[in-house]
Amino acid sequence: MRCPIAFVPLLLLAAACQPLTYDLAAVPTSISARPPSAGEGPGEAFTLTAKNVLWVHGLFGHAQPDVAGLVAGVAQGSGGIADFRVVQAGSFHDWFLTHLTLGLMRMKTVTITGTRLPARAGGS
Repeated sequence: MRCPIAFVPLLLLAAACQPLTYDLAAVPTSISARPPSAGEGPGEAFTLTAKNVLWVHGLFGHAQPDVAGLVAGVAQGSGGIADFRVVQAGSFHDWFLTHLTLGLMRMKTVTITGTRLPARAGGS
């Protein structure tokens, strides 16, 4: 059985659309996408960046950043994380490196933002 030539671009498109997956169940504090309320006190905004790498546009695997590990490091000793966001996008440098390697390595920048809430008086 021969592979039709139209199948190759479809395979590349399907592999290139791999989503970023992460599980925050191991983070020992509460995480919320809502902004902090007035009763939670002022928080400390944070921004973390990491790289998501797709090998040959995802056909030969990918190396995703450990989002839960990065968030757990920031959340240590806090009362929780509010206004939590994870965005994956390509920068000019990512685009340039992808084209420089002829697509063998496709880079995406993962940006994690949020607000680190102060620890509650009773611990937490």
